[in-house]
Amino acid sequence: MEQQLITLQETMQLHELLTFKNISLTKTVTISPLISDDELKSIIKNDTATTQKHIQDLSELMKHSPYASSDSSYS
Repeated sequence: MEQQLITLQETMQLHELLTFKNISLTKTVTISPLISDDELKSIIKNDTATTQKHIQDLSELMKHSPYASSDSSYS
């Protein structure tokens, strides 16, 4: 199966999404130790796992861009 390359616009949008997801994950991980409510802790834990998966998926898509540097690490 032939892999399709993504366009410059798509690369820029992926980069923006990756940046947002990374900042969101950083904030979530930073505030996690400060949370005392068990239900909220559970929500935060689930959100962290989901966000990490999204970052992995978006990083894989970024590999299809001829515009992204090969040594960039987004996760």
